[in-house]
Amino acid sequence: MTTSIDRMRAAWRFFLNGWRDWDQTASFVPSSRFLVDALVEGAELGRARSVVELGTGTGTVTEKLLEAMRPDARLFGFEIDGPLLEATARRLPDPRLVAIHGSAADIGTHLAAAGQDGPVDAIISCLGMSLLPPELRDAILDSAARVLAPGGVFVQYGYLHAHVLVYSTTRGFSQFHLGRTLGRYFEEQRRQIVVPNLPPAEVLVCRGSLRRDISAAA
Repeated sequence: MTTSIDRMRAAWRFFLNGWRDWDQTASFVPSSRFLVDALVEGAELGRARSVVELGTGTGTVTEKLLEAMRPDARLFGFEIDGPLLEATARRLPDPRLVAIHGSAADIGTHLAAAGQDGPVDAIISCLGMSLLPPELRDAILDSAARVLAPGGVFVQYGYLHAHVLVYSTTRGFSQFHLGRTLGRYFEEQRRQIVVPNLPPAEVLVCRGSLRRDISAAA
């Protein structure tokens, strides 16, 4: 019963956040199971020991990541909304989940504080890249690329309509091309279209970090 209440409260808070800060949330509802499945599959969790999720939100993706992860792996879940993160941690009391309340703009610092020594094998981003301020988006992607292990994957989704038109409450109407943006940070991309999601989305699985720290690669 408590789990159901936490889930409903988290979903309601997520919905309200969409109204209060559209540029940060970029959606009113959590991702569909079709999009979640594409994200989890792209992360190649069968061989990953250290996994990062950017934007745990209501825990929809977090739960599926934990189900697919190795027993000896750890999931570092980043979320800037404290109450949402607390609700997810309560609902998913898995010892492999390390909840991190903070910005994804400096992933390395947060990981080090959480006891992660060295690069990570997979990063799954549920952040609304098309609506983030450009300087914050660049800081997050640079941070992610620097902590990714050689051979690791970075998985990001975006909505297809952003290629045509996206609306920001602070910057107005614009276009955003996710593939070109990620291409500044990663050498390779594999793209999957998820039509059943509302709205239709694309998932990009990226490899070959162009910004990896020399210390992290060691």
